[in-house]
Amino acid sequence: MNIDGLKWVDRWRVENGPDSYVVPFPRIRPAQLVFHGTSSFSYSQYGVHLGQDDILTFLGPSTQKVIGHFIDCRKDSPTFGKKDDFTFYPTSGKSLVIPRGVGHDFEGLENIYTLNTYDLYLPDPAEWTDSDWQPKSDVINVPSDVPEAEIPQLTPNPFPAGDKWYQLVNIQQQAMIPLLSHEYPVTKEVDFANGERHRISLLKRKDTVVRPEREPIDGIEGLEWVNIPYVSSGPESGFVPLSENHPLYFIDHGETEYTHDAFGIHLGQEDHLLFAGPLDQVVNIEFIDTREGSDTYGSRISYDFSPDPTRYLKIPAGVGHALSNLQNVYTINRPKTYLPEGREYKPGNDVIDWPRACKDIPKLQPYTLEAPVSYYQRQISDQSKLQAQPPKHTTPAVMLIDGPDGKKIRVALRKKVDS
Repeated sequence: MNIDGLKWVDRWRVENGPDSYVVPFPRIRPAQLVFHGTSSFSYSQYGVHLGQDDILTFLGPSTQKVIGHFIDCRKDSPTFGKKDDFTFYPTSGKSLVIPRGVGHDFEGLENIYTLNTYDLYLPDPAEWTDSDWQPKSDVINVPSDVPEAEIPQLTPNPFPAGDKWYQLVNIQQQAMIPLLSHEYPVTKEVDFANGERHRISLLKRKDTVVRPEREPIDGIEGLEWVNIPYVSSGPESGFVPLSENHPLYFIDHGETEYTHDAFGIHLGQEDHLLFAGPLDQVVNIEFIDTREGSDTYGSRISYDFSPDPTRYLKIPAGVGHALSNLQNVYTINRPKTYLPEGREYKPGNDVIDWPRACKDIPKLQPYTLEAPVSYYQRQISDQSKLQAQPPKHTTPAVMLIDGPDGKKIRVALRKKVDS
């Protein structure tokens, strides 16, 4: 590319069906989902971050053309002032890395979601007070037709942020976003009559809609929708913080018909499923409660819904679920883990596939020990090591079978794939 550091990187992903993939991100730091609505969408100006490298995975129709516009505003960059424009198509197999200090704008983002697994940077402590960086609003907007002589000369933050800073950002987002009465700010350089130039933020008030934090689903104990506070950036667009401190992954369900033929039952995983896809698509999900001792054990319910990026579905461990009509939908998950007592837990095998046609409902005992932060840290370390090599097999199918002693045992079946 014409701009130093602007690049595509391949995503490590595991086959999950004919054109479906599981795409894990070895991180417990916050991320962000951007939704753009269904109308023609463009910011019509460059957005520049000084303390953030954007890492964008575009989720949407593989045939939809997107045009990216970029400008290098880093005063010490070998490509300062360079512009770049290129066309691409959404895929779960690649991410676009946009270095801090590089302005960017996109055309053709309608019906597309952007998952941003960003990296944060801080200024030199000795120069913090003189920095152009504003922690509360790390964006500078540059007109798309900016003359070459007026391209801002910016100094991005040089130091990678540590975990403590990500934790502070996470705390601030959780505390402040629910209180916002305005849309995402537009930040511009303005020349005043006295000859001075200052950066100002323009805030547009938004209509405040009060939503309940949780919306239980009748019929199964603990099954519920959880509404996520978000930041509006337009009539149909906005930013959804993915702030839970659990490893992140999403499932790309492909573009051909996708329906589960079995219930997936986790014993050690509480799913937090966010569905990103066509807003008018009707998805069906069927649940069974297999938890021995649950007040709703044995319940089997069916439920229709449409994707909504501003809420997630909390499915307790031990509640089986099977979805229909999932093509063109992406499921983003930051699950909460529970561990068994006295034995090893392997998250990759924590699923039991129970055929939908089977009328019996098993009696199972979900795990109860809440995983500590150290467990998640080890999990992302293991994922990082795994991603150093190409995937060797598909996601497993795990079945319950009768063991030699008459007790049920789990068997995981994996299909080898070519590296």
